[in-house]
Amino acid sequence: MVKDDKLKFVGHEKRPIAVTIVSVLFVIVGLGGMIRGVWTLLAGRGGITGHALIDVSLVEITSLAALLSGLFMWRGTNWARWLCLAWMAFHVVISLGHDRMRLIMHVVWLVVLTVVLFWPSASAYFRDGNNAP
Repeated sequence: MVKDDKLKFVGHEKRPIAVTIVSVLFVIVGLGGMIRGVWTLLAGRGGITGHALIDVSLVEITSLAALLSGLFMWRGTNWARWLCLAWMAFHVVISLGHDRMRLIMHVVWLVVLTVVLFWPSASAYFRDGNNAP
C-alpha cells in the first residue's frame, strides 16, 4: 500500500474517530454483557431455572451481536453498522416495557448512533468495506 500525504492508505479510508469510539464501546458492551451473563449463571444459588437460562441466553446473544458489531465496524464492514443500529433499536423496543427514562435514553442513543454512523466521513469509511489496515 502507498501512503499519501493525508495519512490514509490509497484505496482505504481512514477510520473516523467517532467510528473508533463507537466500535470500542460496542466491544466493551458486548464483552461486559457476556461476562455478566456467565457470571449470573455461575452465581445462581439453588440451581438454574428455565427462565434464568432463557434470560441469560438472550443476554449472551445480544452481547455477541454488540461484540461482533464493534469488531467489524472497526474493520469498516458495512453490515456491522446496521447490526449496531438493529441492536440499539431492539433495546428501544424492549425499553417499552420499562420506565420512561430508560426508553428516552435508548431512543437518544439510537439517534446519536444513526447520525454518527451515517455521517459523511463514516459513510465513506464503510463504503469500501475493506478498510482493515
